[in-house]
Amino acid sequence: MKLHFRTLLLSDSKWLTELANDPQAAKYMLSVYPITQHEVAEFLKKDLESNEGKLIAAELNGEPVGWVSLWWRSTGRDRHVAWLGISVRSEHWGKGVGSGLMQEAIRVAKELGFPKLVLGVFDGNERAMCLYEKFGFKNEAYETDEVWIGGSWRKGFMMGLELAQCKPRLKTSQIEPNAKRRHMARKATITTRQLEDNDLDEVNRLQNCPDSTKSSFRVPPITKEQTKQWYEGIKAQENKYCLTCFNGNRLAGYLQFRALMLPFPRLKFEEIIVDANQEPYETATALVSAIKGFKERYWYHGITAFVPETSKPIITAIESQGFKKTGAMKDYYFIEGYYVNSAVYEYL
Repeated sequence: MKLHFRTLLLSDSKWLTELANDPQAAKYMLSVYPITQHEVAEFLKKDLESNEGKLIAAELNGEPVGWVSLWWRSTGRDRHVAWLGISVRSEHWGKGVGSGLMQEAIRVAKELGFPKLVLGVFDGNERAMCLYEKFGFKNEAYETDEVWIGGSWRKGFMMGLELAQCKPRLKTSQIEPNAKRRHMARKATITTRQLEDNDLDEVNRLQNCPDSTKSSFRVPPITKEQTKQWYEGIKAQENKYCLTCFNGNRLAGYLQFRALMLPFPRLKFEEIIVDANQEPYETATALVSAIKGFKERYWYHGITAFVPETSKPIITAIESQGFKKTGAMKDYYFIEGYYVNSAVYEYL
């Protein structure tokens, strides 16, 4: 079998729509169908215009049979990591199309210089899991009851493949012990509230604190315009939220998260930053407590947290709030000259 690979085009939206609405294929995808061709075309147009991804189609005898994507962040502490997604038209399952797409994606990722590939897959998709394991992917973390499909909950797995050695790695002995839990003598001064327009100078200050931003992908310097764009991207209508803690008029920390809808009714950390210079453990505890309250208020099934293993005040707060560690995504962050694992926690 000889596959031909090319970049996806906007004109591919028709067969991509058919693939997205195929019940056999859609039950393994991260989207909910039915979905219109117009919506698929809009997503595709946006993705093709991005400079943070590559979309590759596979053709067999001139007919498109599947596609694979690579996504990455062009700036930040995780810019060395690319996420992989793959989908094959069901009538071509078992013909080697998936293997061909994986080989091409790995070739392109190496060509682009990525040392690490990661992907997500869930229980019940044994065909895909066997494919990933065949190419050397290993389970690094999991999420219990990540997705509701066919009348039951299924576990989700995060898998990683090292394409080149990530060195130097931070040794366990170099990570400071968990932060000591202190009595919150000034607890009353920490308040949780919404962000407002006149808070942006404080947000920009915190986003430019080198010690505080080590818990996130963010790397200072951050311009005020970048902070403004970040703020305008937090939209409840798009299920994007932000919890904040203030110590008087001073921002002590924030937690940005997404609220995923069915079949993935979970809250997922996107970024958590606490001011390293003012009560970081107390602030992290207040933020984690607040997202637990959000979960209960709106009846989400669980919460998933991603935090660098070096962020001990945040990890201590998470563990004290009943979160369970479910693994670590290896070498996911690059912090102060070292590759650092991203600890994965969940709360159900």
